[in-house]
Amino acid sequence: MEKKTILTTLGLMMMMLILSATTARADLCQDALKTLLPCMPFLTGSDPPTPSANCCLGVIEVLNEATTSEDRKALCVCFKNAAPKEGVKSCRAEQLPDLCKIKVPVPIKPDVDCNKL
Repeated sequence: MEKKTILTTLGLMMMMLILSATTARADLCQDALKTLLPCMPFLTGSDPPTPSANCCLGVIEVLNEATTSEDRKALCVCFKNAAPKEGVKSCRAEQLPDLCKIKVPVPIKPDVDCNKL
């Protein structure tokens, strides 16, 4: 009986760890999308020909938060899902690092395979 209780407890602990990691990834995505809101006029092509200073600062902030490979994969999936819904023009998104004068560890392309990051 004691062995069954230990196994059940370990199983519950593993489930809690997995759920907390999933929640952290969801929070990372939501936080990144909020941080990048100043980029939307540029990314959708609705206004300026270049990104604003606040947009570039937001990109740097998101890059600084994506410290692990898992973070980068999660953000990649997040952005791939959000971009079409928000009307982001892929050509504008690809220009963002150069225009902000920053290097990104992930290619910004609609066909990037997030699992290979």
